[in-house]
Formats: sequence, C-alpha cells, structure tokens
Amino acid sequence: MDGDTLEMLRASLEHVLSQDGGPLSERLGALGWDEVLADDAPAALQVLFETKGRTLSTADAIGPLLSGSIAATLGSPELTAATVVLPASLHPERLSARFDGERLMVAGVVTSRPVSGEPVVLPVDGGLEGVSLAVTPAGLDWSVRPVEGIDPSLGLLRVDADVVAANVTWTGAGKAVGAWQGAATQGRWALAAELVGIANHVILRAVAYAGERIQYGRPIGSFQAVQHRLAGAYASVIGASDVVAEAAVSASPWAALVAKALAGRAAETACTQAQQTYGAIGFTWEHEFHRYLRRTYVLDRLLGDWRTLEREIGLQLHATGDVPRIGSL
Repeated sequence: MDGDTLEMLRASLEHVLSQDGGPLSERLGALGWDEVLADDAPAALQVLFETKGRTLSTADAIGPLLSGSIAATLGSPELTAATVVLPASLHPERLSARFDGERLMVAGVVTSRPVSGEPVVLPVDGGLEGVSLAVTPAGLDWSVRPVEGIDPSLGLLRVDADVVAANVTWTGAGKAVGAWQGAATQGRWALAAELVGIANHVILRAVAYAGERIQYGRPIGSFQAVQHRLAGAYASVIGASDVVAEAAVSASPWAALVAKALAGRAAETACTQAQQTYGAIGFTWEHEFHRYLRRTYVLDRLLGDWRTLEREIGLQLHATGDVPRIGSL
C-alpha cells in the first residue's frame, strides 16, 4: 500500500474502532476488510493493531487472529471461530492448561467470553513432546470472571476449568507444536504493533504538551533535557515499528519475539519520558495519560513481557551462537 492509501485506511479504522456494539468482524466487514487483506494483509493488520493501540479500543482483534492462525495451520476451518485460551503466566513458555493424570487443569485468560456451542482451544503443556492442542466439548462449565487488575477496561477474562481428558478432542497430531508457534508468532507481532500505536500516541501528545507548557518564560520543549528524553524514546518506537513490519511480512517466530520485546520496552520508555514531561498533571485522573500507561502494562504481559522475552532472546543467542537477520535490518 502507498502512503495515501495507508492514511485513508487509518482514518477508516479509527472510525470503525470508535464504534460500539457488535463483533469487530462485522464492523470490519462493512469496511470491505476482506478486500483490504487480499491487497496487503501484513500492512493492513499492522495498521489495524497500531490504530487499536492509539485509540485504546477494547474491540477483540487478537482472539480471531489467533484462532484463524491455528485453523489455517491445522486445516480445520471449524476452529476459525474458536476461543483460544492464553497463558495467565508472565512466562511465555508456560501454557494455559496442564495434564494432571486423567484431567486437564485449565487456568488462563481469554480476550472474549467463550461462545456457547463454539470450540475452545487449549494449548496444553506436552512435557517432552512439546505442545498439544485440546478442543473442549460443547457445554463445558467454565468459571469465567473479569480480570480486574490495572486495566479492567480492556475486558480480559480469567477462565478456569477442570476437564476430564477423555472428553476433549486432541487436534493436530504432529502439527500442534507448529500450530501453537504460528499463533504465538501472530499474536506477538500484533501485540507489538498495538504497543507501538500506544507509544506513538503518548510521545506525540507529550511533544505537543511540551510546546504549550511555559516555564521560565519559554516552552519546556525548548529545553534540551526535555528534547533529548522525548527524541530518545521516539527513536526506540520507530525501531520497534520497523521490526514489527518485518515480523508481519516474514511470519518469523524470531522476528516476532524480538518485535514484542522491543515494542514492550519502547512503550514503557515512552510512558516514562512522557510522565517526566507532564510532571504532576500526568498523575491526575482527568488526564488521558494514565489510560495509555495502564494499557501498556497489560498488553506487554500477554505472551511474555519484554523483560522475560529479552532473557529468552539472550538464551537463544547463547545456545546457537548465531544472530539471525530480521529482513534487511
């Protein structure tokens, strides 16, 4: 897509994401989303998630992306509408369900409430065999409660269940590891794009404030200390955005891992430097800043927070002795 087309798409998506009511898929359908994806899916999805971050939309875009990825990898179209249970832990290697004798103990989070009659996919710790994928039976009695925490407005739900293993369908024999890795890859770069959208908005608003706030007879944006803080944070955001774009095109697990780590760190840095710029007003409930800060902390922790992922990156580099290239970077 060229620059003008991307700007038009951003404006259209901002309008769609600001609407209330109905699944996001229906609102995107009215926009002709299938045609947009056919034209340039990586760019369109990156713009979608960046816009979602910038607008703090609570529409569920990540859930359908995960289930669609798993369905495509397994060749199981019936899983396209499935709910995928994400790990509740900060540690990316831990999954949402574990096998305990004859039962599956489920403890995870979902981005939307499981729909009655629709399948629920559980990534299960398969021990030495890696990841297994279980599809729960219809009518399972789920314990569902909102994730309150630091940003309840996002609408994440904690789900727990005790499932008889004999009652689930084990899917994707021989493909489960690849299916979950593909879904995690999609999820990580999409979350990274959303974090980049947040960080961009936070920096631009802080820059605008720095140009308006007068101290000692001058805008604080004229002080080098403020300029350096915001410029350094913005450079981190641009770097993360470039890696997100490469990860979206390549679908590389390594690129997505690095993108998620860079975006989480860049978003946190952007919020830190914006807070330094705002001073006391940034702590007030009336200012919008706290909403972006809280959303940053929640999104960063889905599929691995940036500190945990940096450690994982270091372990991989140490184990292989090789630094994989990410596109032209």
